[in-house]
Amino acid sequence: MPFGQFRSIAEVARKFNISVEDGLFIEQRAMTVTELYFSDLQEKLMSSRNFINETTICETIIRPILDIVSKNYDNLEVWSHVAYNIDAEKGLVGEPDYLIAPKTRYGDMDKPALCVIEAKQEKFEEGWAQAFAEMVASSLQGTEICYSMVTTGKVWEFGCLKGGIFTKDPRQISAISELQKLFEILNLLFYRMSLFKPVASMKR
Repeated sequence: MPFGQFRSIAEVARKFNISVEDGLFIEQRAMTVTELYFSDLQEKLMSSRNFINETTICETIIRPILDIVSKNYDNLEVWSHVAYNIDAEKGLVGEPDYLIAPKTRYGDMDKPALCVIEAKQEKFEEGWAQAFAEMVASSLQGTEICYSMVTTGKVWEFGCLKGGIFTKDPRQISAISELQKLFEILNLLFYRMSLFKPVASMKR
């Protein structure tokens, strides 16, 4: 049962015995985006041709936003559709849309602390089920706190898994009208992740 076969937050919560709550936790960290990148994204967000299908949304909207933020963090990589197989029996396998994680000194992906899912056909509940499952997989690797985002490209939602509690922020951020705010929220999450120590550097 891969990540994408989970259908609801409650299904994942029951399977892994995790509490679920709503909470206001997203904050911002100041970030300057060059006018060229910013205006280019604004134009793309206003064009319907960039929302024709899932692949177009991922490559034209979501990935560029993540890449702009990641440029500020040399120790973090944006991993796209890479195999993330933690426990097949528990359904924690698959190829997530995007994972944000350091690269180990061996060249592969360290444990991710941020999962990004495209809400296919704007089905946020199914998107959150998949993101939640990916966060659980990361926690089983030893990640103490993991963040996630589910997005249509235009609308972004945020979640957090810490201490056996999954918290979903009820606020939605609009990339069209709140693009600078979105960048600053992402910048804070990337900053927090940049403070984590890669597995390869830890004592074993």
